[in-house]
Amino acid sequence: MSNVAKALRAEISRVSRKEAKSAVDPISKSNITLKKIVADLRKRVAMLEKEHMRRLGARREEKAETPPKPLEETKKARFTSKGIRSLRSKLGLSQASFAKLVGVTTHAVYLWETKEGALNLRDKTREALLSIRGLSASGAKVKLAEGDTNRQSVP
Repeated sequence: MSNVAKALRAEISRVSRKEAKSAVDPISKSNITLKKIVADLRKRVAMLEKEHMRRLGARREEKAETPPKPLEETKKARFTSKGIRSLRSKLGLSQASFAKLVGVTTHAVYLWETKEGALNLRDKTREALLSIRGLSASGAKVKLAEGDTNRQSVP
């Protein structure tokens, strides 16, 4: 009886393996196909990321090669310590307030007012000083107040 039980057990195992294989086989085939698709997509994403980085680098080089050109009147404007002092006194501002209005430090204004001869200023600072030149004392205080409210509203 032992041989019959072994034979029966072996046959049941064989049939169950065959049934399980036939049930799992379509899923494993689709799994293989999906793995190939995922591998292909990974290659494509890597290639696209590489291309994206290359284009970003080219764009950065373009921006670095073409710095913004200052306006002609900004280049020609000449500032001296005496001119800065008189502009600040005309506007009725302290060095700290004047510095806030121009967008520099208080120490920079002090240095401008004590230096001899023409001042060597950056283009952005020149533009700020030129925009302030035409203001009245009340206009400068209004502009200064607007700058303070904009700074307070930004967290």
